[in-house]
Amino acid sequence: MEEKLRHIYSIVGPGLYVVAIASMLSEGILLRFMKQPADVKHGSISMLSGLFAFGGIYVTQVLYNFAIISLCWQYRFFTLGFHWYVWIGCFLLYDFSFYWLHRWSHEVRLLWCIHSVHHTSEEMRLTSGVRGSMFDFLISPVFFVWMPLLGFHPMLFLITETVSKLWGLMEHVNIKFINRLPVLDKLFITPSVHRVHHGKEIKYLDTNYSEVFLFWDHLFGTYTPEEELPTYGVLKGTDPRNFRESQFASFKDLWSDLKRAPSFSDKLKYLFYPPGWNHDGEDRRTKTLRKSIG
Repeated sequence: MEEKLRHIYSIVGPGLYVVAIASMLSEGILLRFMKQPADVKHGSISMLSGLFAFGGIYVTQVLYNFAIISLCWQYRFFTLGFHWYVWIGCFLLYDFSFYWLHRWSHEVRLLWCIHSVHHTSEEMRLTSGVRGSMFDFLISPVFFVWMPLLGFHPMLFLITETVSKLWGLMEHVNIKFINRLPVLDKLFITPSVHRVHHGKEIKYLDTNYSEVFLFWDHLFGTYTPEEELPTYGVLKGTDPRNFRESQFASFKDLWSDLKRAPSFSDKLKYLFYPPGWNHDGEDRRTKTLRKSIG
């Protein structure tokens, strides 16, 4: 079975990139044919970011992730095998882990410096789905190492991750192709549900974190339905058409705050408190902004 899974992954892994690129190009062509707004420079920077985040360092990602997952597998507490219910369990626990990776990437400023690259996109289409930081791969394995320790085989995990990432990409499809899905919007992370996550309206900030199953957001109180169409981007204006700015602006701001922090404890707070915390100015954390609008 292990050898068969390796063969499957050798097809599914590269296949994800083929499907992703074909889907992005097709969507872009169709949007232009339909005379819909689709900023070419914006999309190009998103794809360039994706090249660094998922393409150019693909080998590093796979080797780094697989090395850590495989190492943990060697010290597993159980061996769960490959029964159908183990696959389901792996998918559910992967999505649970992704929820907390995603949530902490919004609630811990150091992690937000990495994840915020994804949110610099000011349009919602498939190219926005691959806009990521070149440092993404450094943090994600930390949230998943417990799965091989429980006995989920590394190949089972990697296949699950690949399928989940493809779903995550498709959540970014333009509204002209998928608007609202009355039943699915209540059960899964759909394009409508994920548009909310990318909105910079105060009521939309830091919501809808899951990648596939919406019940994690219901369970942990982070679900918000789509009402008016969101405005996309980050609260602090960052040029989405500038590769360097979108990749490093958040780190630059963090460094400035660290230099002016008067104490070591304040420096730690700038690193690990939610974005918007300030030792001597206006508190612009999401919870504070929500209180200001009642």
